[in-house]
This record gives sequence, C-alpha cells and structure tokens, in this order.
Amino acid sequence: MKKIEFYAGQDLDKAYQDLQINAPCCGEFNGKVLYSTDTIDEIYAKVLGTSKWEYEEHLRKEHEEYERKEAEFKAKIPQLTDEYRKRARGIIPVEHLEYWDKIVPIRLNDLYRGMELDCLLELIATLNDNAKEESEKMEFCRTMFSKQGHSGMSAGLVFSGLKYFHPLGEMLVTYIQNH
Repeated sequence: MKKIEFYAGQDLDKAYQDLQINAPCCGEFNGKVLYSTDTIDEIYAKVLGTSKWEYEEHLRKEHEEYERKEAEFKAKIPQLTDEYRKRARGIIPVEHLEYWDKIVPIRLNDLYRGMELDCLLELIATLNDNAKEESEKMEFCRTMFSKQGHSGMSAGLVFSGLKYFHPLGEMLVTYIQNH
C-alpha cells in the first residue's frame, strides 16, 4: 500500500482529503496510522479519541465559554478602572497619576487584561518602602518580578512602567536584567 506524508500543521480534514485523493494509501498522523478506507469519524477517533461532530461541538462550547468570559471581563472594565486608579494613590508618584489614569483602561483592554498593572503596583509599593535599604528593595523586587510569570512582552511593559513611574525604576530594571 502506498504511504503518503502529512505536513506539519495539517488538520484532520485535510489529512482525510489527502487520503481520499491518493487512495488506496495510508499515512502517519501524530503517531497514528490512518488509512484511505477510514471514515472521517474513524480518523478523528484514532487521533483525538472522539468523533468529528463531538470534537466540533467541544470547540463550539469552548469558544462560547471564551466569549462569555470576555464579555464578563469587558463589562467589569469601568469598575476595574476605578479600582486601579484608587489603588495607585499613595503608590504611584503624584506627578505621574494623570498618565497612570490614562493608561489603566488601555491596559485593561489588552491581551494581558491589566495583569501588568498589579505587577507594577506591587513593585512600586516595594520601591516606596523606606524601611528597607535600597539593595534589599532591589533583591526583593527581583524575586517578586521573577514570581510574577512574565512573558517577554509583559516583562517589557512592566520595565517601561517602572522606568516611567518611579525614580528607582531604571535602576531596578537594570538590576533585574543583570541578575
């Protein structure tokens, strides 16, 4: 029997079509041998353990749940905006509060849903702690930053915020990057 190759990123529907076009044949897909005599549901069952309809239904429900959660979060943005603006008082230096207030709704509407706002407030509150020595603040913030779980993009947002919103921000960013 002729053996065909499937390509990286190919989905099961396209694999099924390729099998039908090249019949009689077989091919390996994610470690499972698929045959041109298999039905589409048999192929889905072999690879995913479910029928095509069940898989598509699962995707539909997953998408609906995502949309529901997105709508819930979007509805909370005005309330969250007020909360982040209030929390910043006493943490963000007064001369930067107007800019903070401006970026809060923008950050809440982005991919990270304002996660970096919490991170910034935690880090800046630590930098403001006059009971700690500067070196102690730097190390404490570095540890805190590493536990915050940043991607490269979110780390960049936090670094930019630190540099803008706090006099020790530039020093902290350099410290984190060097340690």
